[in-house]
Amino acid sequence: EYRVGDLYLSPAQHIVRCGGQEISLTLKEFELLCLLLENKGIVLSRDRILDKVWGDAMGRESRTVDVHIRTLRQKLGPAGGCIETVRGIGYKLKGAD
Repeated sequence: EYRVGDLYLSPAQHIVRCGGQEISLTLKEFELLCLLLENKGIVLSRDRILDKVWGDAMGRESRTVDVHIRTLRQKLGPAGGCIETVRGIGYKLKGAD
């Protein structure tokens, strides 16, 4: 289980909550959020995110990550602000436990 501010995620139960309200995510959004939480504070490149979340899928593009991050931020509302863009590199999750 992971907690960052108002954000709660349970991989075992496949549940994401923000401020006590359950958030519905697609499988890829959920996997992306798990990856960011597992590596909190560590900058993950777009390529690393693609490898971990999308694997060796054909025709993948780094913009896929950007689109999923944007959607994830929108769905998480204020808690989406803990996903930080590291210009020219990728993304990291910030925030207090």
